[in-house]
Amino acid sequence: MRFEVSQRIQTSASRNEIENALEEQFKKIASNVTRTGDGFRIKDIEASFGSINRTDVTTVRVNNTENGYLIIADVDYHPSVAFWIILLITLFTFIFWLIPIVFYAVQKKTVHTAIESVFGRINNEFQGVANKSNVSSSSSSSLDQLEKLAALKEKGIITEVEFAKKKQELLGN
Repeated sequence: MRFEVSQRIQTSASRNEIENALEEQFKKIASNVTRTGDGFRIKDIEASFGSINRTDVTTVRVNNTENGYLIIADVDYHPSVAFWIILLITLFTFIFWLIPIVFYAVQKKTVHTAIESVFGRINNEFQGVANKSNVSSSSSSSLDQLEKLAALKEKGIITEVEFAKKKQELLGN
C-alpha cells in the first residue's frame, strides 16, 4: 500500500535550511534517516511494539514552488513477516485474527500523523521566516517614508497638519 503526505511552505528560507530541519525532525521519530540525491529515505517511523506488524519506507522530496517549497512524503507501507505469521496463527481462532489487522491499521494512521506533524512543525518554523522579513522590510520602508516627510516638513514644503496626517496613515492609526 502506498500513500502520500504533502505540505506547501511559503518561505524565503533556502532549500538547504528546509532539508536540514526536515532531517533533524525525522531523526527524532524514525529509526533510520538517510539523505539521497533528491531528498531522504526514512524507515520505521514511530516504531513501537505494534509496529512489528508493518514495514514502512518513506521517501521525502523538497520541490521548489513559486513562493517557497512543496514537501512530499511518498510512503511505502506493507505488512511485515510478523503480521503474516500472527495472522496465520490466529486465523482459526474465534476473533483473535482481527488483532494483527487492527494493529496494522492503527500503525498506518500513526505513520501518517507523524509525517503530518513533522511537516506542520517545519511549516510553523519557516513560515515565520517569510513573515519576519516582510514585516521588517515594511517597517523599514515606513520609517524611510517618515524621515522623508519630516525633511519635507522642515523645509516648509508640507505643513504640520499634512505631516501628522501622513504619519498616521503610515503608522496605521
